[in-house]
Amino acid sequence: MRAGTGKRPGLKVGGVVMAAGLSRRFGSNKLISPFMGKPLVRWVVEAALESRLAPIAVVLGHEHERVQAALTGLQADARLAFVHNDRHRQGQSSSVSVGLAAIESIVDAAMFLPADQPRLDCAVIDRLIAAFEQSGRGICHPAVAGRRYGPAVFGSHYFPALRRLQGDAGGRSVIETNRDAAIAVSFPDETPFRDVDCPDDLAAFGASSTEVNCNRPRTELVHGLGLAEARLIAICGAGGKTSLMAALARELSACGSRVLATTTTKMAIEEAEGPWRACEADGAAALLAHAGADPTPVLGFRTIDRARGRLIGFAPEVVDMVAEQDRFDRIIVEADGAARKPLKAPGRHEPVFPRSTDTVIIVAGASGLGQPLDDRTVFRAERWASVTGLHASQPVTPASLARMAVNPEGLARGAPGGSRRVLFVNQADAPERLAAAGHVLDCVFGLGGLAPERAAAGWLKPAPVIRLMREREGGEEDK
Repeated sequence: MRAGTGKRPGLKVGGVVMAAGLSRRFGSNKLISPFMGKPLVRWVVEAALESRLAPIAVVLGHEHERVQAALTGLQADARLAFVHNDRHRQGQSSSVSVGLAAIESIVDAAMFLPADQPRLDCAVIDRLIAAFEQSGRGICHPAVAGRRYGPAVFGSHYFPALRRLQGDAGGRSVIETNRDAAIAVSFPDETPFRDVDCPDDLAAFGASSTEVNCNRPRTELVHGLGLAEARLIAICGAGGKTSLMAALARELSACGSRVLATTTTKMAIEEAEGPWRACEADGAAALLAHAGADPTPVLGFRTIDRARGRLIGFAPEVVDMVAEQDRFDRIIVEADGAARKPLKAPGRHEPVFPRSTDTVIIVAGASGLGQPLDDRTVFRAERWASVTGLHASQPVTPASLARMAVNPEGLARGAPGGSRRVLFVNQADAPERLAAAGHVLDCVFGLGGLAPERAAAGWLKPAPVIRLMREREGGEEDK
């Protein structure tokens, strides 16, 4: 489909990473300069690979061998290709042409990504792609407080104009010529779009990130739990569901996503105070009305039971109706309750999953491991015993938690078919708890049943950290 023909879900949008420049103002090749433990260029290419972009062409030029070496290992992804611009000294227009030539025959649109935006995130990229698809326009770019930024998406209708660019002209001139065809996507913060021109810029980025461990991803939970493509995330279990929902809302909204947090059961009334706007709504239409220009996440609920101190959530069908409209980029649903215990077994009526759930996160609290199996530690202890074979008052073992995670009648019972399952063992913030959580991860992929695609352990407070992460095929990453 071409530009200007209405909504176009599912378009193939390719990426062109502009990595051929001379870095004159920097004084040396900035793209291979270290930033938070990685070469600068690697941050952008990894973000592109974690997004919906396909294929992705990295245009190399100045010191091309050194820049490509900085991306070692990434070429294992079949979507990624390196192309060489031997005319890179003639300006960025030559890189636009070379990158476009590499992908234009198999895409409906192309996103041009500066290689010196280390804070660009996959969630930002995917939001721009979604906005482009929904707008029916031919060009899409981010904007903060009315100011235009890159990266920009251009429909194939504008590929000839891009190929005609000369010298150091880039996509900006095409946007200027076709303003009526461009849609600006509003973001609350310019950080993802700031580029690096000189060493002082790189130092400023580092100074603004001193609170972040340099070995951790910028979006700790999104990356650690594999949520780059998740749109409707349902959280079940115990030991930090609401804390996880709040932390995810922060991460995703900071990347520019419009986030709805809600529940299909009940939440404590004090949870209305958090990183969100608490919004009472009597149905899907009223809830959708809160998806406006304000980038603050929305915490949606149907009504308040003040006598019991509870926010009452929505039927799962209402959440499905909201998801169908694409007004929120990400929806996070708390799907069951746990009476503030670190562990739980589900009742016959729960969890309550929306039909359109694509990712289920099973949460468990490491503080309950090694404690007696009783009602002080496990919500519905007798049900835990029935599912896992553990006897009352015995210590809760890592193996029993793993069994509860994979059993069809366990923590994610009734999850929609085809949804991804992720296990997150929270509260692993002391050596003995981290060791116990590691034992859970050791067990969970060898038990059969409905094993998760990914299992991780870490903590949410005071700031989220994913300390262990393993995948079903046997891969492991200790961070």
